[in-house]
Amino acid sequence: MERDPKDTFTQTFRVRYEECGPGGAVHAAVYMRHLQDLAFAHSAALGYPLVWYETHRLFWLVRRVHLTVHAPAHYGDDLQATTQVEGMRRVMARRRNEIRRTGDDAVTAVAIVDWIFTSEGTVPIRVPDDFARAFPGFARSIVPLPLPEAPIPPGSVWSPLRVRTSDTDAMAHANNAVYVDLLDDAVGRAGAAAAIGGYPRTYDLQYHAAASAGAVLRDVAWRDGDVWHYRLESLTGLLHVHGRLFTGGIGEVP
Repeated sequence: MERDPKDTFTQTFRVRYEECGPGGAVHAAVYMRHLQDLAFAHSAALGYPLVWYETHRLFWLVRRVHLTVHAPAHYGDDLQATTQVEGMRRVMARRRNEIRRTGDDAVTAVAIVDWIFTSEGTVPIRVPDDFARAFPGFARSIVPLPLPEAPIPPGSVWSPLRVRTSDTDAMAHANNAVYVDLLDDAVGRAGAAAAIGGYPRTYDLQYHAAASAGAVLRDVAWRDGDVWHYRLESLTGLLHVHGRLFTGGIGEVP
């Protein structure tokens, strides 16, 4: 099927100082925040701004992300971010995203993101027909790609954490980008800080349940070769996020 120009949208972001970590490179979670803003802006350009979602109490939530960080970006860099609608299936839509440094056109990040359409940010519902018609790419069908869970090795060390108010967004739960930071934190605590600063590296996460401010959770990361596995759950075992970090390349592309 030929691509419709309306399926693609581009926006430029400038790297801020607080978005950079030790060494000066942008944190991986920053790309997730850019991709969220990019999807909002694309939707608004096609007639569905944020106020439409808020009025109808309909929201997109990230279900799975496969984010590869190919090269660093630093304070003051202008990043050209492009999103393209890949297709839809019932309650899910997929976008492919690419971010480049405008100075030298180098690709800094590529991400495939599956979004779930929900009522009140909790209950998945089918995408309305009139809404779907605004996005020509929704005519293409996609296949859901669940991320297998890896067994947790005996003796793995869990760490408790509490969701901060500053972690939450306008929907009153931890923003999807926060979980990328938490994965990096867990890998760093496990003694592999170098793993979260190498290139390329890939974050592959599946989201299961939202977490509100004050929620007490626990997480664990463990290594299997070039892959770090991750799990975040409530103290009663409710799974919030699981995923993996490939430190030696792009991993398995969905």
